[in-house]
Amino acid sequence: MKITSLNHSFVFQKQVSVYIDKKTNHHIKTLQSMATFFGEVLPVVSRAVEEDDDNDSESECFESRVTALWTRAAKHSMSESGEGKLPCEILIIAVGPAATGFIQTYVIHKNYEIIAGLFSGLHEDDINTLSQKTPTDKSCFLYRKKDCPKILVCQCNITVTPEQAFSFTEQIFPSIKLEDAYVSILCSAHTSEYKADIPISDMEVPFLRSLRSTKYLGTPLAPYVDQPNIVTGLPAQCLSYCQVNKVIAVLYACYTDSIQVDSATMRCFLPLIQSTPIKDIVEKNPKADEMLRTIVDLHTKHNTLYL
Repeated sequence: MKITSLNHSFVFQKQVSVYIDKKTNHHIKTLQSMATFFGEVLPVVSRAVEEDDDNDSESECFESRVTALWTRAAKHSMSESGEGKLPCEILIIAVGPAATGFIQTYVIHKNYEIIAGLFSGLHEDDINTLSQKTPTDKSCFLYRKKDCPKILVCQCNITVTPEQAFSFTEQIFPSIKLEDAYVSILCSAHTSEYKADIPISDMEVPFLRSLRSTKYLGTPLAPYVDQPNIVTGLPAQCLSYCQVNKVIAVLYACYTDSIQVDSATMRCFLPLIQSTPIKDIVEKNPKADEMLRTIVDLHTKHNTLYL
């Protein structure tokens, strides 16, 4: 499993001198020295940069930060808990359009409220409804079950970059009491990324695979991810956080051969709501098939808009 670094494993120091090249009128930045924590001296590097490079770096740094905005009700619950954290028994984290489509249809379709939003990297030309109703939404939301406030669901419709993943977990996890909670992480990937002893064409697609933290003592509902396959990005970061902080967590990845979101991929997660503890918090949705078709149509129209 590929784990996004939680802390920098080395510390470096550098002195930078800046001068103007009269011929090119470019700033020249020279790294006079650089040393790692282990005492290794790295080669001196010089490079010519445009004046806008510093602005680009600031923009990239800004986009890598995730900002969490909590509702007044959530802040009140934190203050009442005595620990400054939201009480939690079950936390479901859905990453990507297939996992969020499943959660929208089968879990949070009824009796849930938004208690937090996580935002990052919005541009002026981005189309964002702030409600995760379009495939281009760059917002993530944390939901809470109204009649059972210890049930939390986090929906992240977009692909969170590795640079944003650490910031994401640091913004949301420390604000939730996870010591005795069950965490379920849902995500999806294409079968072209999966390596197995038998050809993918001989396997029933889509299929589920799992990973778990050592604190999770049960048996996952799907086989483990075969070596040398890895899980990356935000799902890996979430599971890493749970492993380091000794939280009960299991990750389910759906592998599909479909480029676009389809009903079969979203239904691949159905076994999860037929077992504890998630089955105890799910209410039947009589319009599930209709909602699935709406989600599929939405993504299909978006993906074929410029064809």
